[in-house]
Amino acid sequence: MAYPSRVNAMALDSSKIVPNGDGTYLAGELLVACDLPRHVEVSIVDDGPAVQTTPDCAHPVLARHAALLIRTVLGVHERLRVRVTAPDLPAHIGLGSSSGQIAAVAAAVNEIYGRPVPAHRLVRFLARNHGEEIDEDLHHLLPVQCLGGSAAAGLIPGAVQVIAGAQVPLLQAPLPDGMHIVLAMPHEPVIWDARASLAAEARHFDAFITTGRTHAPEIAYRLLHDAWPALIDGDLRPLGHLLFDYRFRMGSIANCAFSHPDLLITAPKLEHIFSDQLADVLTLSSVGPTFCAVTRTPGLCEQAFSDAGLKTLRCRPANSGYSLHNGSES
Repeated sequence: MAYPSRVNAMALDSSKIVPNGDGTYLAGELLVACDLPRHVEVSIVDDGPAVQTTPDCAHPVLARHAALLIRTVLGVHERLRVRVTAPDLPAHIGLGSSSGQIAAVAAAVNEIYGRPVPAHRLVRFLARNHGEEIDEDLHHLLPVQCLGGSAAAGLIPGAVQVIAGAQVPLLQAPLPDGMHIVLAMPHEPVIWDARASLAAEARHFDAFITTGRTHAPEIAYRLLHDAWPALIDGDLRPLGHLLFDYRFRMGSIANCAFSHPDLLITAPKLEHIFSDQLADVLTLSSVGPTFCAVTRTPGLCEQAFSDAGLKTLRCRPANSGYSLHNGSES
């Protein structure tokens, strides 16, 4: 199975990034699915532990967690062997590497048993059972908030998606032919341990809450009445204006600078990518430090990012969800 990555382009209401009483997170998310896949192989084996990972499996703790989770949900007892090949990117750069790993393995196990868990239910289940690796700990994960975007990127077709509060896939649309995604990140990003990152974010919750309470009604209105209707007609600019305003004008980038202070220096150097129409969309992913441009002129965007001191990675939108190695789609 090849499972796409995601860009978390915007939280719909950042005041809801704290957990709800039932363990859900109600912030919502607008994501862009990227053809930057991790490859998963799952097989049923005769002996060994309930879930075993191959010696070359990427992030084996996450892979075991995901396989054990879905194995329990399905009520199956066969032993499973899992192998994952992940994109060669650092963790904690805003591209959902941990949640994408868990979603990809869970979807692969669900697939070999005939997909008994529907996609929308699996998105919600995985978001509510998310964890991230802890440095130097090969047996435990740290529970971390999850909005469901990484799971939806592979389980739900559509390169642009809206995940409503409580991890409900709400809206999906393909990106038009000819679009490229250019990702840009520091050459030496700050790499956070999951526990330290969560603690730092908690110290800055007040800023996220203020931004959400101030701008969430406008974001919802513009998304539903302006950006999404235009997107369905193939026009990305209204969505681009919304995402640009959210990140660059409503305080999102300033809020995220607790994690990556260089964002405050880099972001002003990048605004012209959108204002000069080099890209239809310019946004940050999650709390950074990775920026994302959706564009028909990827070379110009790559040059602009490079001029700002960032390294780039080009890929295509993932409109069709995950794909199987035999070529069939999810």
